[in-house]
Amino acid sequence: MHNGSNLDILRRSLLEKLVYYKRQKHAKITVVFDAYRGFSTSRQSENYKGIDVVYSKEHETADDVIMGWIREKRAGIVVVSSDRAIIDEAKKHGVTFITPLKMEELMAEPVGGKDEEDDEEAQHVKKKGNPKRLPKKLRKAIKNIDKI
Repeated sequence: MHNGSNLDILRRSLLEKLVYYKRQKHAKITVVFDAYRGFSTSRQSENYKGIDVVYSKEHETADDVIMGWIREKRAGIVVVSSDRAIIDEAKKHGVTFITPLKMEELMAEPVGGKDEEDDEEAQHVKKKGNPKRLPKKLRKAIKNIDKI
């Protein structure tokens, strides 16, 4: 197999996982990939089992597309990226973001989310600050993601 085939397999694998997540959460999901099958003077898009897939155009990266959407402050957007520049831009514009690792954790959660027992135990803890608890800003971002 050549690299193009491997890339296609990885992309389809990601999309299949997102299709499953979309069915659980009823979320609108858009994935942006770098130019697909060569170069095009305009962005290409397709729908893969309910997932919107956008391919960047010639001389444009997927990062460029995402940065543009962040700057437009598209309503309800949640950016999933580990790219420092994208995360910094999201912070600058008040756009919710999470890392791919956190997204994987969310995708692995059972449909109902966390157990109620876990929440009750957390309420009875008297100490200030929980080192295992995510920062307030990140918890708020995750709440926004759960809404999508």
